[in-house]
Amino acid sequence: MRKFGFLITGLLAAQCAWAAPEHYKIDDTHSFANWSIRHIVGKTTGTFTGISGKLMLDAANPNTGSADVTIKVYSLDSGHRERDIHLLTADFLDANRYPTMRFVSSGFRSTGKDAGVMSGQLTLHGATRHVEIPYKVLGFATDPWGNQRAAFEGKFSINRGDYGITKYVGDSNGTVGNEVEITLLVEGLKLGADGQVLNVKSQPAAAPAPQPAAQPAAQPAKKPAIEDLLKDILR
Repeated sequence: MRKFGFLITGLLAAQCAWAAPEHYKIDDTHSFANWSIRHIVGKTTGTFTGISGKLMLDAANPNTGSADVTIKVYSLDSGHRERDIHLLTADFLDANRYPTMRFVSSGFRSTGKDAGVMSGQLTLHGATRHVEIPYKVLGFATDPWGNQRAAFEGKFSINRGDYGITKYVGDSNGTVGNEVEITLLVEGLKLGADGQVLNVKSQPAAAPAPQPAAQPAAQPAKKPAIEDLLKDILR
């Protein structure tokens, strides 16, 4: 019975270790905030690449995650230099006054396997508004260099006029739309207890189990000398 109790305790400890919250640092070289906006009769698209921040996930409690993400406005790239310069001026993003945008989560809601809705506050162009971002988990894997990765995709829309970016909003010619469609593609690198990126290849190898000391070979029994035998007989 005692052994059974030890077994249950061990299983519970292992489960708690597996279900512990996991922390990730956003990999800015593999993360993107893509956007699309109406332009006259078509759409113009672009991306922001300067993404940084941290995520927390808890497999046992998927409704208790967190996210704090910052995007550098000057990392804008629409594929056309003159348009990028215009978008960064006071007509639109006013990057000199507002060089970053930031999202801080306030709650997570699971909607199914590997999917949910993340709610929080988005600060852009000096204004802060509540947003909800439906997301899905794309997967978990260890990359060839030993880093443990997690990947996510989120899609949502905002009205730029809500953030004070009003150039051409309500324009009768419909030059530039108000609604901005956003797709987040984020990869995170798992962090260790020390807050640094965890690398499974750099972990110290387990020490080999100690081997029992070699026992000296048994010495053959010493044969009694003939003199000793004669002494015993003549006694």
